[in-house]
Amino acid sequence: SFPKTNPFNFNLLVATGKTSAADLLTQIVVEKREEIDWKRNASFAVFGCLYLGGFQYWLQVNMFRKWFSGMERFTQLSLTQKLRDVQGLQT
Repeated sequence: SFPKTNPFNFNLLVATGKTSAADLLTQIVVEKREEIDWKRNASFAVFGCLYLGGFQYWLQVNMFRKWFSGMERFTQLSLTQKLRDVQGLQT
């Protein structure tokens, strides 16, 4: 599947889409705007792509592997196994 073969690109797409959608929802539902501010939405989309999609992926995937040596093993466990793995939870 695309997420498994292209995790970074998939993360960029999801982060961009959800950030843009969150701004659209805010403009329509919370602010009750009659017209969408597309420049503002584009700014949110770029932020979502670069920071949430790019930087946070790098931080949470690449750097966490270096900082937390048992991360790979822990992420492969089932939820029940994770809850029983006291050392993994403390790391």
